[in-house]
Amino acid sequence: MIAYFFVGSLIAGWLLAGVVRRAAVQQGLLDVPNTRSSHANPTPRGGGIAIVIVTLAAAAIGVLLHAIRGPLAVAWILGGGLVAGVGFLDDLRGLSAVVRASVHFIASIQLLKVVDPSAVLASLGVNPEWLVIFWVGGSVVVVWSINLFNFMDGIDGLASAQCLFVVLAGMLLVGMGHGIDSSLLPCIAMAGACAGFLIWNAPPAKIFMGDVGSGFIGFGLIAGALATSGRGSATLWTWLVLDGLFVVDATVTVVTRLFRGQRIYEAHRSHVYQRLARRWSSHARVTAIYMSINLIWCLPWAIATTKSAKYGPVMALAALLPLCVAAIAAGAGRSDA
Repeated sequence: MIAYFFVGSLIAGWLLAGVVRRAAVQQGLLDVPNTRSSHANPTPRGGGIAIVIVTLAAAAIGVLLHAIRGPLAVAWILGGGLVAGVGFLDDLRGLSAVVRASVHFIASIQLLKVVDPSAVLASLGVNPEWLVIFWVGGSVVVVWSINLFNFMDGIDGLASAQCLFVVLAGMLLVGMGHGIDSSLLPCIAMAGACAGFLIWNAPPAKIFMGDVGSGFIGFGLIAGALATSGRGSATLWTWLVLDGLFVVDATVTVVTRLFRGQRIYEAHRSHVYQRLARRWSSHARVTAIYMSINLIWCLPWAIATTKSAKYGPVMALAALLPLCVAAIAAGAGRSDA
């Protein structure tokens, strides 16, 4: 069933992204380059809606096949749908940060309601009775996951490739010795749809994902991490390390900009991946470098977190601290050159 979900979603994502691209061109939904852009030619945007449709359809099909828990599918459809909806409106005409954040917090509550708080807290080494940490901390983490993926979707192929890596690696680590967790089926469909979308989005991109897709992927990845927490040997620390490059690049950039007195929601090009893309004049090279670091550095450390839940935080710190140092050295958050 896993293979069917992935391959079927890949084909559907590829076909639907092509349809969306033609419609975007006809309707004039184009991303026109400006001084803050990382591309040179007007390009259709909003292609991430193909990923959203395929993933949510897969979640519904999974319920009908009794492969996915109904409440989890509802959380994906309602929460993910809200995130995608507000992202789509933002792509069309722009929305205030307050409106976007409010919807993201509502979506986070939809997700947290179907997650086992005891399992999540226990996997983090926190007293399972401290539910306030689960609800407050969990909401912040979900909203940040949504937004950091949005921030990191700025060059061709990067966001799609990251989703593909995190989901496939997470699936393998969660399933080691326990079999694939059915809670990951929507994530697997999302990864398949991203693979299909990547055919259109690989450098040079023929269509952009847009906020409708990037925010939805951020929601989907944290949904998969929370839903599988406490099952098998993988923990939230495992998922954090797998997505470490995106987490570090986005977080270090935002923190640096805050210290510099800049508005974090204001358009800029100071993420590490953006600075490298300008320096090397190549989106493909940056995406390849990020995926190589994922395989060579993040994956081995993620595997290490599965060996002992007790040492998960230590392993995560060991994995992410050098990435933070590298991001600072690369100029994350500094004024555009």
